[in-house]
Amino acid sequence: MVELGTRIMTWFERDRAHVALVDSLTEQITIVEWWDDEVAEAVTDGYLDPKDWYGSALEYARGMGLLDS
Repeated sequence: MVELGTRIMTWFERDRAHVALVDSLTEQITIVEWWDDEVAEAVTDGYLDPKDWYGSALEYARGMGLLDS
């Protein structure tokens, strides 16, 4: 499942975490993002899947109406 013009960016270090779905052309436009405890909560709540960060973030963004259909 790929949405044209998007990509996932992840960053993990010690007790810091960041997952973001961004515009792939500029990487300047963030569609949706989670920081630190929000990442863990989104995984626990089933919104994010660590085995498929991109697919689950994309599904979340579509469900929230953040992407064009």
